[in-house]
Amino acid sequence: MAVLSFSNEHEAGASIVVNGKIISAINEERLTRVKNQDGFPQKSIDEVLRLANMKPEDITDVIIPEISKVKDLFSNVFRHYPRGLFTKGKGKLPGFTDILRHFLMANFILFKGYANSLVTHRRDEKRLKKMFPKAKFHRVEHHITHAASAFFTSGYDKSLIISADYWGDFVTTMLSIGEGKKITPVAKSYYPASLGHYYASVTKWLGFRANRHEGKILGLAAYGEPNSPAYELMKDILECDGLTIKAPFMIGKLWHHKAKILKKNCMMQKMVEQYSREDISAVFQRRFEEVITELVSNAVKQFKIENIVLAGGSFSNVKLNQRIFEVDGIERIYVFPNMTDGGIASGAALYYDINKNGSYGTTLEHVYFGPGYSDAEIETELKKHNVNYEKYNNIERKIAELLAEEHVIARFNGKMEYGPRALGNRSILYQATDSTVNDWLNKKLQRTEFMPFAPVTLKEHAEECYINLKGAEYPARFMTITFDCTDYMKKVSPATVHVDGTARPQLIEEKENESYYNILKEYHKITGIPTLINTSFNMHEEPIVCTPNDAIRSFLQGHLEYLAIGNFLVKHQSGEKHVPGERVLIPE
Repeated sequence: MAVLSFSNEHEAGASIVVNGKIISAINEERLTRVKNQDGFPQKSIDEVLRLANMKPEDITDVIIPEISKVKDLFSNVFRHYPRGLFTKGKGKLPGFTDILRHFLMANFILFKGYANSLVTHRRDEKRLKKMFPKAKFHRVEHHITHAASAFFTSGYDKSLIISADYWGDFVTTMLSIGEGKKITPVAKSYYPASLGHYYASVTKWLGFRANRHEGKILGLAAYGEPNSPAYELMKDILECDGLTIKAPFMIGKLWHHKAKILKKNCMMQKMVEQYSREDISAVFQRRFEEVITELVSNAVKQFKIENIVLAGGSFSNVKLNQRIFEVDGIERIYVFPNMTDGGIASGAALYYDINKNGSYGTTLEHVYFGPGYSDAEIETELKKHNVNYEKYNNIERKIAELLAEEHVIARFNGKMEYGPRALGNRSILYQATDSTVNDWLNKKLQRTEFMPFAPVTLKEHAEECYINLKGAEYPARFMTITFDCTDYMKKVSPATVHVDGTARPQLIEEKENESYYNILKEYHKITGIPTLINTSFNMHEEPIVCTPNDAIRSFLQGHLEYLAIGNFLVKHQSGEKHVPGERVLIPE
């Protein structure tokens, strides 16, 4: 039985599951080339069918990853919103203007969101029923899909599950217990107590784009002072209450950064006028970590479960995930690699297939669920672009030699990764010895970042590079958690270590991606260093490349030195080579 699901929110996409395993999955942005593409994912649905070698009539069940909006309004919104809107916290009651701002903005967001979804979701469901006339249609609650994506790919028999985002079916955070095939919610938090709104708001106030640039706030936080007086100003807007999240009058205090009316004396307006963006980022990140780790600690004490799995946009915050793993009583952690709403299609399909079709969850072996291309297809595209190229029998050795010679390599190979991280098949690679690389390579790629590039490290050398790995090796395969770095790592791979001494690694094994592993293995033979820089292969504000055409175009635009595409190597015609800055000496 083949089960298909989709997402039509930001990061729209589709996924097919058979026998408890993801067979094909992709997000719409990779096909339309529009970052965080939303709306009906027609291209994704067509592509996952093609990748799975299926026709619409082969799909037995189509899963809609939400409850009906009418049911949502009556069972969630009307029941919880009036009471939750004016929840009092531990701090003092805010003034009248904050309460008014909170009331106006919360209602505006709620009305806008539901007015839109009542129309678009019904329309999209009709389109699906025309596409799959023989399939049965089912619904799965939004946060259950998040929970299922994490638990049913974790390989754990029993686990705490936390999902957290802006909202889905009016729920913002859900704590569940996963055991066998069963996921049991034990606590829910409702809008406006939204962790997603909390982080999106500070992102906008500091001049970035919400739902896209939250990672920049995380990067800035390491440069700020978490004990700044700004912390006392904002700490009461987010609280943990046992197993739930409270956000007393938060939306009023985080009043929209572009709304001039009632902006005077707004908490965030005061903060941006008085404090640096680094300090603001630091105190918001600190409170974010404190509240969620308190919830985790309370759950561990109550349920005595040592495994935890995470999904939802809040857990794209890799430093938060490290803090959760450090909570007393947590022994193992896992984060679903496509943790945002881009992954709910897989979660919905997994949940239905495992609960209704008799399938079982399994450990996620990899995330290479997208399209791949043969050498013949690649060569056709190279000829179209009229570029010079050479073919190699051992391209991995050649890439390693070029990397050791301080060249930047764009790598395109195999099936495309699912989720926000490039994991070797759509990556840009470089030595991690050059501490200036984050400046000059980001300029080439037209990016503005405040975190260093992420490292990829041979798994057999991971203990030499990272601290407190045991129990978190699994999420480290997918770049979803940070670790404190060893002195050795800081010495030989400084370009990947943040100012706070952490890095967000990918640990690679041969069985997971043979070509990628061999590049790093050959580089280690040459240099003695088991780590390279791996950053996503894309230009500024573009999605990660998908096709050979995307790769060649992006390579030429980015003025990178080499493109290793399949078994072919292309040297940029400009012949431009960066002169590296200060670097560590490669050990003999």
